Amino acid sequence: SGGAYTALGLPATASRQLLVPATLALALGACVVSTQSRSRSRALLASAAASGLVLAVVHPTYAIFLWLPFAGFLVVRSLVAREEAKPIAAAFAALVVPAAAFLAWLVPVVRATASHAPGRDELLRAFEQYEGQLDVYSETSYRLAPDVFGRSGAVAVAALLSIPLAGLALRRRWAAYVLGGSLAVLGVMLVPRLFVPFSDLVSLSQSRRAAGFLPFAFAFAGGLAVLARLTRVAVLPLALMAGIALQLAYPGDFGYRLQDGGPPLATWIAAFGGTAALAVGLWRRPALESRIPLVGAAAALFVVPVAIHAARNWSPSDARTPNPLTPGLVEALREQVPEGDVVYSDLETSYRIAASAPVYIAAAPPAHVADTRRNRPYDRRAANRRFFADGNLAIPRGYGADWLIVDRRRFDVRPNLSAGYRDGRYTLYRLP
Repeated sequence: SGGAYTALGLPATASRQLLVPATLALALGACVVSTQSRSRSRALLASAAASGLVLAVVHPTYAIFLWLPFAGFLVVRSLVAREEAKPIAAAFAALVVPAAAFLAWLVPVVRATASHAPGRDELLRAFEQYEGQLDVYSETSYRLAPDVFGRSGAVAVAALLSIPLAGLALRRRWAAYVLGGSLAVLGVMLVPRLFVPFSDLVSLSQSRRAAGFLPFAFAFAGGLAVLARLTRVAVLPLALMAGIALQLAYPGDFGYRLQDGGPPLATWIAAFGGTAALAVGLWRRPALESRIPLVGAAAALFVVPVAIHAARNWSPSDARTPNPLTPGLVEALREQVPEGDVVYSDLETSYRIAASAPVYIAAAPPAHVADTRRNRPYDRRAANRRFFADGNLAIPRGYGADWLIVDRRRFDVRPNLSAGYRDGRYTLYRLP
């Protein structure tokens, strides 16, 4: 597929790869700095609040998903170090309050979408679409399949197996985030009584993605820190051998439909082992970890087999060019097309047009459109396909289009209209 970094222009990818890490870093930084400087803490809290709001605007559900592990962190850390409960709660409030205000403004739109509190037909369609990613017991009882958590490959599987090790370093903040955050996410995803209402709230399409907010990176690095303390230099060959073995066994499933996910056992070890580790950790309060350079070296050795496999098998995606709109077309849209006019084109081109010029579009990929009765994204998609099959201009005119753009590389549509702009790929027509 070309990898996530070829699709940073998409809201979901940019949010997950850029905004979520930045927001989390600011919130965690505010928790740490609060014990040292109030002024710096206030600045970080304000930054975390602003970043959380931006995340909610760009991809609303991801803001909610980030709250899950942070809430778990707040609970566990408060049990371990009560004096830190207040600053962590302040950071959590910074993440929640501005974003929640924006989400409240979106409630009328959300309630009108088909995927919110879906009816029977929509629910059955979702079950079919996400087959393999869900364990369905009935129409009112289902959960995320445990295979999903390890689907991204060796590092994710290792992180899941490392979660119980955080109990051996529970006095550390990272350990509280790993155990609290992981158990919060695992609980919501794996318990049907929690997963079903959560899916009704954010849609089944989105709720599946919350599994990716389990603190994999923290668990992976923290687990190696504990192992380095226990095994010393032996952690290096152990990490390399584990990386080779897990990469061969679980190279990852990155397709849209899940076929070969991670081992369910690793997920259950994370859930039940993490619960037991938390109980023991709260009783014994250990702080077993190592900060010596061995930890970084062990992590590097583990990912070497993963990197080699990626280098040998990665290929760019033809569907993910940096920007399929030519510079000339973008300039024509901004200079020739009046602000607020309706531009008609194929779904993918329309999606890019909406991000490139202050105009309206009449069709877009349904996955990126609120599925309301007023929007009718699937009806619009069907009409769009008919137009680019037969070129009937009554279709774009029926949607109030003022302009038409044809991608000649993909469609053989030649309307009897004068071209306002033309390049090697696109033609812009004015609809009378």
